[in-house]
Amino acid sequence: MRFIYTKTFIRLFTVFVLVSLVAILDMTGSLGFLKDGFFRVFSAATQSVGQVTTGVKNTFSTLASIRKLVHENAEGLQKIQALTFENARLRSSQNENISLRRALTLKQQSQLSLMAVEVLTLDPTGFSQTVTLDKGQDSGVAVGMPVVVAPGILVAKITKVYPTSSEATLVTDPDVAVNAEVVDSGAKGLIRGEHGLTLALDLLTQNDLIKTGDQVITSGLSGDFPRGLLIGSIAAVRSQNTDLFQKAYVSSAADLRNLRFVYVVKYK
Repeated sequence: MRFIYTKTFIRLFTVFVLVSLVAILDMTGSLGFLKDGFFRVFSAATQSVGQVTTGVKNTFSTLASIRKLVHENAEGLQKIQALTFENARLRSSQNENISLRRALTLKQQSQLSLMAVEVLTLDPTGFSQTVTLDKGQDSGVAVGMPVVVAPGILVAKITKVYPTSSEATLVTDPDVAVNAEVVDSGAKGLIRGEHGLTLALDLLTQNDLIKTGDQVITSGLSGDFPRGLLIGSIAAVRSQNTDLFQKAYVSSAADLRNLRFVYVVKYK
């Protein structure tokens, strides 16, 4: 027990001596250097900790700003996509209204007996030269009837008929032959499609005067098509003195890859 008391006394005495020594040094000014060094070190450490804290804070603030920008960009992209969709829908409706108005104008002005039909299927690649229409035998559609678009442009011929639908073959198909006439010169020939790529006006005599830009219409000679339906205009002429006939290439007046509303001509 005496050993424990002695050890405790020594510890307390040592602490007392150290405290007294520090107090004496502080009173004599000898502790100023140590205090100044301590405060400098403490201040530097405090500044370092503050800088680290500020850096971490700024990093988290930057990350939060980036997340906010990403969210805002996503919302902006969604709005742009919605506006793009709405614009496309409105333009589609506008184009459909234009087609309907043109078709209505043709029906009002034409003396032909016209039946309005809608194209159900169409191959935009041009591989297939047929289109499917939404009316058939029940509506009076018959094989051989011409198909036109406004303003009276020949585009196809009915080749198959079903009770409620029908198929029409485009004029660019080689199986469709149309007796045609060049408006300016009155030259007459036969138009056939060439593998769905273009229209060829053949059997024109060498005496026929034709030139690029001349309009070509149906002549009505064979009785398959009424006279005066517009087919297109001459794009090129091929003529050689050694040939019995000259040949011309005709550009269709209609966009055959974008048919929507057409008319079946009840002719004969």
